Amino acid sequence: MRGEILTYDDGPGTGLISGDDGLRYTFARADLQQLTPVRAGMKVDFVAEGGAATQVIVLAQQPAGFASTAYTPGVAGSGMSACDWRTLFLEANGRIGQKDYWIGIIILFAAGVVLSWVPLIGQVVTLASIYFGVCVSSKRLHDMGKSGWLAAIPYGITTVAVVLSAMAFVGGIVSTSYGNDYAMLAGIGGIAGLWGLVFIVNLGFLIWLGVTAGQPGDNAYGPPPRPLANF
Repeated sequence: MRGEILTYDDGPGTGLISGDDGLRYTFARADLQQLTPVRAGMKVDFVAEGGAATQVIVLAQQPAGFASTAYTPGVAGSGMSACDWRTLFLEANGRIGQKDYWIGIIILFAAGVVLSWVPLIGQVVTLASIYFGVCVSSKRLHDMGKSGWLAAIPYGITTVAVVLSAMAFVGGIVSTSYGNDYAMLAGIGGIAGLWGLVFIVNLGFLIWLGVTAGQPGDNAYGPPPRPLANF
């Protein structure tokens, strides 16, 4: 059967083909019969097996400079020669793949390290970057078919840890004023253990988002994403 590639994300290596029969078929990198770059708009021949396309053969490549104008939620309709930074960091809707997620996380981490050395302004911008992180995580969760509200989990856990640490610190000071030094030491140990747990949970959440493949076909949050960063 003949068809046209609608979307392809090189992160999880999955895409969507519109067949000449009017139906859509999912395909994976392993189904490609050629070692050639794949992008939306390419004409292909394939074997339909249920809702999946197998033995996919690219028939013709688009001329240089071609860019698909098909709309994808959360992805700009312009050419993909550069990263769509606005969509990556400022929009919580839509979907992104694993590659774009890691690019966003690395940029946010590097920016946080640099801004931590800038008095006052750096701290203000760092707080604002929380929103950027939520947008990146939210779109990755959408790609996995999960609610973007789950992106608030790390921040919620950290907030609880801050409150509990403050309570333990005040309690330790009060105990010391009554001559109970052991209570102060116990409080410090408890705070250290609490933040160790927070670090493990947050790191696990970050890795979970970064290594879990997205859903291959359309889901409640839109079709499979095109890469935002084309490098």
